[in-house]
Amino acid sequence: MNNTLESKGLFAGKVSVKPDSKKVNEDYLTYSSALIQPDEEVHIAIIADGMGGYSAGDAASYYAVNFILKWWKSTVWTHQSAESFMNECETSIIDAFHEINHDLIEFGRLENKKIGTTLSVILYAENRYYICHIGDTRIYRFRERVLEKENPSDDTIDLNQEKSLIQLTEDHSWANEQLKYGHMEVEEARAHEKANYLTQCLGVEGEIQPFTASGSFTYADYFLLSTDGFHDLFSADLLREEWCKHVEEGTSMQGVCDHFYGMIKASQFQDDASLIAVNIGKRADDQ
Repeated sequence: MNNTLESKGLFAGKVSVKPDSKKVNEDYLTYSSALIQPDEEVHIAIIADGMGGYSAGDAASYYAVNFILKWWKSTVWTHQSAESFMNECETSIIDAFHEINHDLIEFGRLENKKIGTTLSVILYAENRYYICHIGDTRIYRFRERVLEKENPSDDTIDLNQEKSLIQLTEDHSWANEQLKYGHMEVEEARAHEKANYLTQCLGVEGEIQPFTASGSFTYADYFLLSTDGFHDLFSADLLREEWCKHVEEGTSMQGVCDHFYGMIKASQFQDDASLIAVNIGKRADDQ
């Protein structure tokens, strides 16, 4: 199996479902691709969870996702290479998050209500990804077993990352704060009544510090974006097991999402549950 980047293309799927007890789905999500040059593509995936504890959570998530999508499209047209595009995005996306935060606060002031949302964004260009994130929506990476070195100059392969599901984002939540500073054990923090309280989101406080991360990827990498209504339903071990099973069977990204949709519907879910599954490119063994 050759996992080097030889061809490009976005393979993705998505699912979003609300429980019968809710009138509206406050999650919003999308993905898109664009050409910078005939042989250079860039991609984006975005997910947001409007906060149910505030008014107009559905409007907040919709606004945040579409703001980022418009920002991304306008940035694409100003660049002639994927490298320069990504370099600008790593700076300007932070400004976009601050602008969304300011706009939602202003909308809330005019309507005399708080309008809040989480927001997680991942950008892809060449073999690089960049993440900007706030809240408790998540981005994971699932890596297939790598049989060859990702870079011929590398001396080692991280065997711990083979067939693993790794959370690439950091939850801005009360529970995660307790875990981060060693105040509680995992089960104690998750069971606490404040577990789902957010320490950061868009539209509520004037000052925000978005989480950012970057890295490289190969065709052996798959990405999962999800809202807490999805990832709180299942253990990390179960998610990993289901991903391994369906990826190894060659299931399409939409097929993976449809499978998880069935699992969501079979559970006693009480919150909107949404996910995007992404793979960039085509692996040599699929050709």
